[in-house]
Amino acid sequence: MYPSPKFAVTDPQEVRAFVERYPFASLVAADPGAGFVATHLPLLVQSWEGPIVFRGHLMRDTDHWQALKQDPRVFLSFLGPNAPVLGSWQLTPRFGGTWNYQAVHANGSIRWLGEDQLVEHLQTLKDHFESSPSHRFDSLPPDYVGGLVPLIECVDIVVSDLRCLFKLSQNRRLEEFDRTVEGLRARGGQSALVADEMQQRRTTFYPDASEG
Repeated sequence: MYPSPKFAVTDPQEVRAFVERYPFASLVAADPGAGFVATHLPLLVQSWEGPIVFRGHLMRDTDHWQALKQDPRVFLSFLGPNAPVLGSWQLTPRFGGTWNYQAVHANGSIRWLGEDQLVEHLQTLKDHFESSPSHRFDSLPPDYVGGLVPLIECVDIVVSDLRCLFKLSQNRRLEEFDRTVEGLRARGGQSALVADEMQQRRTTFYPDASEG
């Protein structure tokens, strides 16, 4: 991630809120052939006190599952809305463009869990995201759940290092920041989401500025 301390986020609760808002993580592991394997999966916070622990599940007999059986070390990335920042929005010609984004990176190791914990996790995961009360985990046919269990494995990822960065133009002059927000909003889509994130933090980034 970008090394500037201006973009670093160190408040543990703000970091937790981010990963809970954007739980779909990229998981990277080393394979036995000295290459890398990757997958993408939803992760839930299992513990935030003491060691940070994320819980998820992996499909068996895949390249990343086999790699993690050999080496439990893993790298995680959680990514929020991101968008290009254009030079035409700035007040100086010495600006080629950049990219605004929010991300959390974590290093950790896999801890394999048993079948009971897998079923418990699947229930927690489904009920967490399911909006219809009639489609909760308990509504699933037992043979459907029983057919899934042999195919997947539940894991905890115990975090050894975690870093969070919100690069949202807070290193620019206020006028350029506001012009960037306006430009991102005009682009719509994910760019507008970045603009919203920037605007929410405007008074924090520029405490002496009037509300805009």
